[in-house]
Amino acid sequence: MKIALLGLQGAGKKTLFKLLTGTAVQAVPAKGLPGVFSVRDPRVDALSALCHPQKTTYARMDLLLLPDVEKSEGKAVWLDDVRNLDGIVFVARAFPDPSVFHPAGSVDPRRDLDTFLSELVFADLFLMERRKDKIGQEMRAKTTPEKTRELAAVQKVIAGLEAGKTVRAMDLTEPEKAVLANYQFLTDKAIAAVVNISQDAPDPALRAALENEFGSRMSLSSFDVKLEAEIAAIADPKEREEFLSGMGIQEPAFAVLTRGVYEALGLMSYYTYGEDEVRAWTVRKGSTAPQTARAIHRDLEKGFIRAEHMKFDDLIALGSEAKVKEAGKFSLKGKDYIVEDGDVLSFRAAN
Repeated sequence: MKIALLGLQGAGKKTLFKLLTGTAVQAVPAKGLPGVFSVRDPRVDALSALCHPQKTTYARMDLLLLPDVEKSEGKAVWLDDVRNLDGIVFVARAFPDPSVFHPAGSVDPRRDLDTFLSELVFADLFLMERRKDKIGQEMRAKTTPEKTRELAAVQKVIAGLEAGKTVRAMDLTEPEKAVLANYQFLTDKAIAAVVNISQDAPDPALRAALENEFGSRMSLSSFDVKLEAEIAAIADPKEREEFLSGMGIQEPAFAVLTRGVYEALGLMSYYTYGEDEVRAWTVRKGSTAPQTARAIHRDLEKGFIRAEHMKFDDLIALGSEAKVKEAGKFSLKGKDYIVEDGDVLSFRAAN
């Protein structure tokens, strides 16, 4: 999965990038700064503690830190870079610090989220207006049923965007979606917003208001990015846990953000388990067993025969694969099985 990391100047996106990837950032190139985020998963830790594998591998996400979001009416360079990515993490500033410059002159996460969404809407509208003009030129030369259907779909999207809707929220038919499938709409991207608060001045009312206004368009999480980065820098795990507890932080930021990104993108994790390696794999919800096998290797999807199946909770509770089998909780799944979050799988495939 490839995720864009965005925010207005001073929102804290570079600090969040360092927190997630371990890479400190001074300046962001025009085409963005790539990084890799290892998704620390307590279920992976639990499975590793159970069988002590030679190797433990967490799921990974590729991040692309992009330049500051500014008002451009959909013409900023970074917008084209985002079209090819799977989703967006947007950092909205909510911490009150007069020493940190805000380009709009005041701290207002609602306004900043609106600014960001407006940029996406403008960019998609610009794309559709150009496409409408192009189709019009083509139809003046020759009208076809395909062009007529595409024009109708494009006009429907334009009307929705002009009304302030995202493509994701539009009531498009399956034929219309098929016609529009190649356009990579920005407003159809999954969005996870991080509201960068001050731990010293939490504002539950603000969070509730943002959830009410934006919750249908994105997943929302809130934490103090700077504080979380300072905590993550503590080398001793026990001391780090004590610090989190002392600050009243129930779980670290990477867990909160990962859950938000997974929710926005419709993702889940399944696991492979053994003495050689314990590993988390990220797939889309609703994937069949052969489709999830493809995450490991495409040949496993092509030659899929069966999947050996256990549930994470059963394996941890009972302590071993043998005991899972004794309890009758081990099963074989076929091609039509829809994999669930937390499944522990091993695939049988033809050579």
